This record gives sequence, structure tokens and C-alpha cells, in this order.
Amino acid sequence: MEKYTQKQLRSLVASGAAKDVTNANDRNAIPESYKQIGYAHGIYGCNGMLLQGESGRLYAVTSRTSAIYIF
Repeated sequence: MEKYTQKQLRSLVASGAAKDVTNANDRNAIPESYKQIGYAHGIYGCNGMLLQGESGRLYAVTSRTSAIYIF
């Protein structure tokens, strides 16, 4: 599993390479099965994650929100 910075995750979203699911309220925000391929870690623990769907599409949680615990 790769370690990323929050800035890298936000950059992936800004470039269109990943879909932002930071404000998702349930697992239906990602319409396919997925696995975690990366994370962002700070002094207060996990503050971001990068997920990959079975189609190869990337999904990113770019800040420390409840989406980290949902996915």
C-alpha cells in the first residue's frame, strides 16, 4: 500500500484522475466493488485514502472526515 500526502490526493482529484468521495454519506457513492490502494497519514492518524474500483477508476477521500470510516 502506497503512502500519499493530502496534497497528492487533492492533486489527483483536481486533474480528474480520481473522483472525490470525501463528503459521501454511504457506500453507494462508489457504484462498484473497490479496494484501498493508498492512504495519507498525519500526526493525528489517517487523514485521507485512495481507493480503486474493479473497473480501474480511482476514488479519493482527501480530508479527515467520516468517509474514512465508511470506506
